[in-house]
Amino acid sequence: MSPSGTPRSPGGGRHLLGLRRQPGRLAIAIFRLPLKAYQHNAGPAVGRTFLAFTHVGRRTGRSHQSVAMVLRHDEASGEAVICAGWGPQTDWYRNLRAEPATQVQLGGRTFTPQQRFLTEEEAIDVAVQFRGEHPRRMRLISTVLGWGNLRDDVPLREFVRTHPFVAFRPTEPPAPRQAPPGSER
Repeated sequence: MSPSGTPRSPGGGRHLLGLRRQPGRLAIAIFRLPLKAYQHNAGPAVGRTFLAFTHVGRRTGRSHQSVAMVLRHDEASGEAVICAGWGPQTDWYRNLRAEPATQVQLGGRTFTPQQRFLTEEEAIDVAVQFRGEHPRRMRLISTVLGWGNLRDDVPLREFVRTHPFVAFRPTEPPAPRQAPPGSER
């Protein structure tokens, strides 16, 4: 056990998985795969499932990059909503509370974001919509991460109360999509 009373791995560091309360080494490695894709200019391969964002450390002042699953993306405004899956003590979330994100990458697009923190009702709306549109993904991540049965409304509302949601919107609206040449008939 660590001084804080949390169990430690035999090597004395973080647990290998550590998925329930905080990410372990393996979880961090897996969840950073989309970030590696963005860092190697493969954002379009990730699509709009994950976004990468740059934020400033609240104590160090250094830039950090994080990645999160997109729970909602509004094509018209370009706004993308993410959730702090390990709660309000997540470092990137605490950094965003201190200073807004400086850059967001979503698919093949990079932009300077306007950032906002969703109200509980807005977050519930996002979570319910995500659950309806992606039931298998919701079941998988809630099982793997130990979030309980988010298919029911009561646990979903409790999850939203304890896990902050953040929205990023481009400071400039997305350019309208151009029709491919020869498709105007």
